[in-house]
Amino acid sequence: MFTIGFDLDLTLIDSRQRILTAAQRAFTDLGYAVADALLLPHMGVPIDDVAALIVPGVDRAEYLRRYRHHYDADTTTPVPVLPGAHELLAAIRAAGGRSVVVSAKQQAAAERAVADAGLDVTDVVGGQFGADKGAALGRFGDVRAYLGDHVEDASAARAAGCTFIGVTTGEFDADALLRAGATRTVGHLAEVIEHLAALV
Repeated sequence: MFTIGFDLDLTLIDSRQRILTAAQRAFTDLGYAVADALLLPHMGVPIDDVAALIVPGVDRAEYLRRYRHHYDADTTTPVPVLPGAHELLAAIRAAGGRSVVVSAKQQAAAERAVADAGLDVTDVVGGQFGADKGAALGRFGDVRAYLGDHVEDASAARAAGCTFIGVTTGEFDADALLRAGATRTVGHLAEVIEHLAALV
């Protein structure tokens, strides 16, 4: 059985606003005011790394605790599924493959996000970023492609020994993703369906 890997945030779901809301509330709790414009370029990076980059000296553990609380407690900010996600996952199943989400989100948060979005995937691995995503994905065997919106997702694909397909629904455009190592880019996940035969 072949495997197709996926990033989660801004690749399968658009959790941007919930992330920003939780991040801002956590900064406020700790006495900092941070503009969304400073956070947006770092979408997809572990949030405690982002906090430390933007506010040197911040208590990372406390920030992360507060961020997770605010993210989990937020039941009003919508997290839409990106167009074509359900169709692509169904096409992979129909072709005899499995879909594995490998995300920087902590395990419980990634599992919750997948469940809330109703994404029919084979497995979810949380707490991974960059090349570590690829190492985690490689455990599933016969990995054909990794889809992600972040330039560091190219590192995941290289580590897994598979094709990187860049998805332009995040903060990086097609040129940036191609420079990072994408073999192709798509603006809509359903576009991948026509390439599926070449991957399997």
